[in-house]
Amino acid sequence: MTHETATSPGGATRALETTRALANALWFPVLFAVGFMFCYLLPFHSPAPHDLPVAVQGEEAAAAVSVALEEAAPGGFDVVPTEDPDEAVLDRDAVAAYDPAAHTLHVAGSLGAALEQTAVKTFTPIAAQDGAELEVADDAPAASGDGMGMSLFYMVLTWTLTGYIVVMMLSAHAPHLRRRTKLLTVAGFGAFTSVFCYTVAAVVDVIPHDPAVIAIAFLLTQAVSWTCLGLAPFVTKWLPGVAMTVFVLLSMPSSGGAIPLPMVPEFFQALHPLMPMGRALDAIRAVLYFDGAGLWGSVAVLGGWLVLGALLLAAATLRERSRRAPGAHAGDRGGPAKAEAAEDTGAGKDAEPSLIGRVTDTAGRPVAGAVVSVVDHSGRHVAALESGADGAYSGLGLPGERLTLLASAPGHSPRVARVTLDHGGLVHLDFALYPDDAAVRAPESGVSEGFLPVSGRRVALGRRVREPGDGAG
Repeated sequence: MTHETATSPGGATRALETTRALANALWFPVLFAVGFMFCYLLPFHSPAPHDLPVAVQGEEAAAAVSVALEEAAPGGFDVVPTEDPDEAVLDRDAVAAYDPAAHTLHVAGSLGAALEQTAVKTFTPIAAQDGAELEVADDAPAASGDGMGMSLFYMVLTWTLTGYIVVMMLSAHAPHLRRRTKLLTVAGFGAFTSVFCYTVAAVVDVIPHDPAVIAIAFLLTQAVSWTCLGLAPFVTKWLPGVAMTVFVLLSMPSSGGAIPLPMVPEFFQALHPLMPMGRALDAIRAVLYFDGAGLWGSVAVLGGWLVLGALLLAAATLRERSRRAPGAHAGDRGGPAKAEAAEDTGAGKDAEPSLIGRVTDTAGRPVAGAVVSVVDHSGRHVAALESGADGAYSGLGLPGERLTLLASAPGHSPRVARVTLDHGGLVHLDFALYPDDAAVRAPESGVSEGFLPVSGRRVALGRRVREPGDGAG
């Protein structure tokens, strides 16, 4: 029975397929637009302090300042007494500390210009009540090249984004790689970005020189990458949305980098202790500006995300082994690497149907190392099947539905076919690839324009299919 390579579906079917295609194409940009409105525009359009921690030297003075600030900005400040304003800032007990006797406000410029300006604006009228002009002492200034105190935030943002983007690209362009290879890849890339970004920042003098920053940056990249790799088999095609939501839409507002943490809504303040971007920012600031105050708590959170990624990876591996162990198929040439790739893309949930075939050139010679990518009706990549030395490939656990297959190999033009798999049937599908320089188009072939014909037939399961010279079994 000859398989179909193209059909002309009825109006209802075509409309349904169009709707599905648009939904699969647009859900991510819709998430992006909605997420930015709710996680960026709403929190940042009018920032105001919420329980901003400030210290005042002396019990009585602190009580008086607390009353004055509560009247001026209800709920905006959390005033605590201190014996040493300078120590209160450096120990990170407060973002600013006021000495009423000297009319001096102690701040940390490394926390960002916005926070310093808010503190100065708040305490200027308090000093004026005593007929004095407010003096400002920066106890932890930013590096000389970082005028706004924002450079460190952009560095942490880069390490976070590249941490999950590398996983997205591996999933899209190298799904057949083993997990251990992917882990080595993200480790190498994380090391590169950590050293590269630190070097650039140090050269232009936007951060003080301290190589400990590289270690924290590397830990951040791996925490993000490992978590994304671990999530991939469970959330499959939704991974970009999940990663974007966790590591961008929620992480950036709660980091305290773009807008000071005490000036964002309480929801994002509550997220800060748990999110890797903000805790990495805290850890690096602790190393560079605050003599290690609060460092190890932040490092522990980053380590927790790394452990979470490792547990997810272990769970995915165990699930994959448990599914394959009872019904391992001798004809499945994919091996562990294919199994991991199928697991990472959500394929392999059923033992049947199956797909076998060969990839050759137009002269009939086998093409080894060709990749047959399998995409379901919704556009989700479900498997990557690699041909062996004899050109044969095979796949198990493919969904019983209409699939699009793309056969590609270095030095050859790719070829596309569509086939419908049914439970209980084995489909034999061969590809013949033209050399890149042979711009050949098949004449009327019953497939969409630009598709090249393939040969194929459907046989009953249990039969061994072998053409003369065919290595598929």
